Amino acid sequence: MTVKNRLIRYATDCISGNIISCKKHKQACSRFLRDVKREESGEASFYWDDQEAQKIIKWFSLLRHSKGVLAGKPIKLTEWQQFHLCQLYGWRRKEDGYKRFKKSFIEVARKNAKSQEEAGVALYEISVQATKNKEVYEYYTAGVKRDQSKIVFEEAKLMLNGSPLRKKFKLTNNAITHVKTGSYIKALSKEDGKTGDGTNPAGLIVDEYHQHKTTEFLDLGLGSNTKESLLMIITTAGMDLTYPCYTQEYDYCSKVLDSNIDVENDTYLIDIMEIDQGDDIGDEENWKKANPIRMSYPAGREKIRGDYEIAKVIPEKMIAFLTKMLNMWVQQKENGYMNMEKWKKCEVKKLPIDIKGKPVYVGFDMSSKIDLTSVAFVIPYRNGKLDQTGREITEYIVLSHSFIPNQEKLMERVFRDKVPYDAWERQGFITITNSEIVDQNVVMDYVLNFCKENELDIQTLCFDPANASKIMIDLSNEGYIVEEVYQSHKSLNEATEGFREEVYMGTVCYLYNPVLNYSMSNAVIKKNNGLIKIDKDATSKKIDPVDATLCGYKLARYHEFNNIRQEALDEFLANEW
Repeated sequence: MTVKNRLIRYATDCISGNIISCKKHKQACSRFLRDVKREESGEASFYWDDQEAQKIIKWFSLLRHSKGVLAGKPIKLTEWQQFHLCQLYGWRRKEDGYKRFKKSFIEVARKNAKSQEEAGVALYEISVQATKNKEVYEYYTAGVKRDQSKIVFEEAKLMLNGSPLRKKFKLTNNAITHVKTGSYIKALSKEDGKTGDGTNPAGLIVDEYHQHKTTEFLDLGLGSNTKESLLMIITTAGMDLTYPCYTQEYDYCSKVLDSNIDVENDTYLIDIMEIDQGDDIGDEENWKKANPIRMSYPAGREKIRGDYEIAKVIPEKMIAFLTKMLNMWVQQKENGYMNMEKWKKCEVKKLPIDIKGKPVYVGFDMSSKIDLTSVAFVIPYRNGKLDQTGREITEYIVLSHSFIPNQEKLMERVFRDKVPYDAWERQGFITITNSEIVDQNVVMDYVLNFCKENELDIQTLCFDPANASKIMIDLSNEGYIVEEVYQSHKSLNEATEGFREEVYMGTVCYLYNPVLNYSMSNAVIKKNNGLIKIDKDATSKKIDPVDATLCGYKLARYHEFNNIRQEALDEFLANEW
């Protein structure tokens, strides 16, 4: 059986439940299977090379375990390790045959052979890959302290003990050097991260990234001038949700894995092994989700079991158990606004009705004028469907568009959020107003032209008065009905709850819009005395399209429709007789 077929079987077993897996690992498996279909259909920019995948398995078998009962024995990669390592080397770019993935993020509980895996890859890169590409590879390992940086470095040296590969390398206290190419592995110090030493690494391994307060070491991997550079992150979950591992990498990687969110990255290999929210942490079967290796042998299971028994008695130990043993971000709050699976089900390829002549409520989020500004067209309609009481159901169409002042601000968002705003602008979902601040006249011209082209009947223009006082006065003087929507819990609670309920009932629809989808995935709620609203201060990621949508929906939900009997009566009274 080919490596590819083994991985297909493994991914299928994980998704079906034959192999106990967490939600995000199942998503990683689904992503792999989608990639296989894309490759087989000829749509992908990459192809599968089974020989390259087999090479990394063979490579690890030539290295030796350094600890425990297996010390000195050849390393045999588990199915889970093969799943991501073989993808790392098996997927190749059609244009040049180089590795498809330039970056990898693997998150798993401790003592699941993370250091061993990183060390084996580093040795492979400075020897096999460097020889293949005829380059001298600089490879670096980076931890928050030099001692931690040296963990992977020292593990690589130990794995060569008793290995037939030992004679290929020269080992010193400061470097592991591949004799033939002169390529080497070194451990970085904290000062290296600050000064930028090693700014052209062929490979950078960031160990236990959850402990890093900044992105200094991660940034060293940017701009590498080698043919097949690789930035590798393997970590466990942490206890501080303000650190970049959680706020940037984990958040972004979770979005890439989730097919319901329009964030894709074909050069980033991702796998996250964690206990799922709502799981019984005392159920040992659930421990397998975060411990694909440690739960596979008796001593590993016994160690986790012992730590759990202690954590049950000593509450202070529970946080460490959850993060290190179950790979759970302990400060993570369950305050996400929208179930993205339910939201994605509301997306349609074609609007269910002809919107010409329909009433529309336009919601605005004018932001601070120097960043993203959004508008939403909320169109209430009825199509004859009745609820259980016999009343006609109101449904809503949501259309959204965003604006940004200039190309410079657009690219700032691209690099800050790691999201393709530039591609979304090219696709027509974002308009650049070519100004220092968002030109509100451009925004209003877009809104009025859109409504005119689609013959929409503007009912109300709905604004958060912050940053919009002048334009609200101007529009009111022009005869439009303008309403202020204050950003308080009392003002927004019903709209925030109501819109989500409409989504869950399937009475909202929207056309594909990656900016709106991304915004919806970022939105979190803030509670106050039982009332909720979107928390604008909770994230640096953009939520402006959601704010604009809720602003318009607040008024749209009270739209009054004329019934047939009333219309007939009005017509009768209008007759001259």
